[in-house]
Amino acid sequence: MALAGGLGLWFALKPGQGVDVCKELGEDTRVRSALGSGGTGDSDCSRLGEAVRKATVGSEPGAHSLRQAQAMKDVLVTLADVMGREEGTVDAEFALPMAQALADYMPDVYGVVAPGHMDYVRAFGDEKPPWTDDDGGAHVSVSSVSLLQVMRSLADTPTAYAELRDAATGYAATTFAEVPQGAAEWNFESPVQDAAYVLGVMDGVADDVRQDLGAGGWDAWSVDVFGRMTKGVVAPPVFEKDPAGYIGASWRKSLRAGGQKGMVSSFEAQSGDMVRIWSKAAGLDGGVRKSLLEVARDTSELGREGRARDGS
Repeated sequence: MALAGGLGLWFALKPGQGVDVCKELGEDTRVRSALGSGGTGDSDCSRLGEAVRKATVGSEPGAHSLRQAQAMKDVLVTLADVMGREEGTVDAEFALPMAQALADYMPDVYGVVAPGHMDYVRAFGDEKPPWTDDDGGAHVSVSSVSLLQVMRSLADTPTAYAELRDAATGYAATTFAEVPQGAAEWNFESPVQDAAYVLGVMDGVADDVRQDLGAGGWDAWSVDVFGRMTKGVVAPPVFEKDPAGYIGASWRKSLRAGGQKGMVSSFEAQSGDMVRIWSKAAGLDGGVRKSLLEVARDTSELGREGRARDGS
């Protein structure tokens, strides 16, 4: 199965120290055009981040115009270009609003990162515009290498990583809940494969951060990520009334119960744990449940290793 642009050794694409990333972005003609009146060459990281969020996110969560989707593509491509061309670190004041904006495009993140989404493979080129689906929703694609470069760069800021991980969790829960009762087994496998791969990639990103930060920096990073992801955890709603909410809230509750020291283990087991929560609540057959758990385990490992499901 193909990735959008080929995943390659994504873990080798690391942020460094040096170039003023916000200055580079603020002065780039693509970004200035994408941000319109909100981007006039301003290199202040906080103002630039807010301008990106304003230009790319609509009033309804997850719903975007083609213009907003194009703005997101321009920012992603430019940021990846800057990080790939020169050493630099993304300032936290930019990283958080950028991550919040990107989180609003989580279906597209899944489409780019998880293998096999051919609409995204066909449209990842820099000059390929966003498109609309049959329901009128706008979608955008970039190369997987570019997107993972951006995700890794943002992840140095723990709150930014938490935003992306939480959005990936919510989207996984949504796709699980959308599978109709009584559907064929492959209908259940597809969302599990996607979620397990993306969450596995997020594990790999976190591990790369750990290696770069060292023990002291990693401890502080972990505390912030855990705090962000467990803040405001509520009791799960009734599954029959809100299946996606039930799946997501149940997993977040288990994350909190595992504690900050157990966060990495909770992350690595996440796709399987979410499958258990979902399959039990939905009353899936024991054989189907076992098969889905195997899919989640194997595919999340491929995501952590940065490889496509066919091992290429």
